[in-house]
Amino acid sequence: MNKHMALSIIRRQYEEDVDKDIKIKNSKKFFDMSKKEEYTIDDETWNDMDMDSVYKKLDRTYSTLGESVLYHMLRNPLKDEEKLKDRDKLIELFKSDANLREKLLCIFFELSNDTKNAFLDMIESELVVNKFKYYLYTLLGKILPIIAVLLIIFFGEKYAIMIFATSGLNMFINSRERGTIKSRGIVYLKDIIRSANKISNIKDPDLKEYTDKIKDDLKHVKNIDISLFLIGIIDFWGGFFEAISPVFLIEECAYYKVSGVLKEKKNYLMNIFYTAGELEAMLSIAGYQHNLKHYYVKPTFTNEVSLNIKEGIHPLLDNPVANSIFIKDKGIVLTGTNMSGKSTFLRMIGINILLSQTFYFALAKDYEASFFNIVSSISPNDDLSKGKSYYMAEAEGILRIINALKKELPVFCPIDEIFRGTNPVERIAMSAEILSYLNKGKTIPIVATHDRELVDILKDTYEFYYFSEDVDNKNGLSFDYKLKTGVSQTRNAIRLLEYIGYPKEVTEKAHKRAETIKGFI
Repeated sequence: MNKHMALSIIRRQYEEDVDKDIKIKNSKKFFDMSKKEEYTIDDETWNDMDMDSVYKKLDRTYSTLGESVLYHMLRNPLKDEEKLKDRDKLIELFKSDANLREKLLCIFFELSNDTKNAFLDMIESELVVNKFKYYLYTLLGKILPIIAVLLIIFFGEKYAIMIFATSGLNMFINSRERGTIKSRGIVYLKDIIRSANKISNIKDPDLKEYTDKIKDDLKHVKNIDISLFLIGIIDFWGGFFEAISPVFLIEECAYYKVSGVLKEKKNYLMNIFYTAGELEAMLSIAGYQHNLKHYYVKPTFTNEVSLNIKEGIHPLLDNPVANSIFIKDKGIVLTGTNMSGKSTFLRMIGINILLSQTFYFALAKDYEASFFNIVSSISPNDDLSKGKSYYMAEAEGILRIINALKKELPVFCPIDEIFRGTNPVERIAMSAEILSYLNKGKTIPIVATHDRELVDILKDTYEFYYFSEDVDNKNGLSFDYKLKTGVSQTRNAIRLLEYIGYPKEVTEKAHKRAETIKGFI
């Protein structure tokens, strides 16, 4: 594809809401390989917030570098406002400077995606260093074929058998080495180095910190690119050389020539991977912000433990209902029936905290808060393969939150239906004590619950909000998804059963039984 066509695609996609076919397993490969940081978002919280879907919404990258680093950055929120402002400056630069943006995007577009993560698999594997094999395969793959050709030219066709014998032996070696040789990974490494060289040659003072980093790391790996020349040719002519490469042991020679250097220079290669990927991740966020149909704001960070979001919205909703909340000193108890908006509200807050602490923007009219360690318990699942019940999964999930109190940062801890997996008496007792304990620490605890008993127990230490709904025989179930002060007074679960067609015998008796039970509660 020529540069003009690539630029046309890039410009069109920058102006559109991109719908990429993303394999999360590939996107998180680099994160899985990396050392976890102090405030890394754990798997439970990531899944609770449906962050895979949010990541897909944000991702406008072309290369594995950008795709991987964007995911890594979202999993590792910052607690340094200056670093966040530096990221924001770059995002704003990419939105305002079309020439610079398109120059970089063309580089990443040409680099493209390493669809099977061959490079990262290669780097993660135990690289086999064997100089003897390099010299042997050079002899068998390059020197002997040349000697055979010369013998045929000068002494006749009787020496053709030497070519057939060498080719057969080399193809046998190729089949035996297939599990060791990471040829696709080496080819993508060559592409990464070529792209990094192009980025490092961009003369822009606002990119100097990044280009200088890349230049410095490239100095340490300059010999690798030269060593990869032969393996680079196997991609030429539509795969023709790939078909004949086993005969000349091209991949084997290249691998054993650079494997020792790769092992030695791994850190420099991964620095290049991350620095270039960070640039593309910021380009991706610039594209996302440019195409937003809703408002967003830059956050204000405070030293006091508080959270103030005005007109906050959820990024995955096409027509989101905005809600505001101010939390300081006291936790929050949310009530309301299922589907009324409680869980979405919890996720909306958590996602906006994460966006603020990774890319310095929130989907709100105003955002003012302290830095938080986000640890949630919204969707615990039982794991029969590990012998865990639903209650055990809940208990371990809440313990994660309690243990997070030992760290420096305040904890934002949304909890949905606390201890729903156990009996009412113990559920109320445990919930009340744990929520009281959480509220004493540096936390912003928000719990969504159906347990009215918690209202009386926690009335002095928590504030109460609710979401409401309406059910009638004509319109069925309807919600306004607006947060309201107080405690939900509606009991519409049985009425909803009536609306969707449950037998009257069931619903009428359920109403009567509910009235009887209310007398005991």
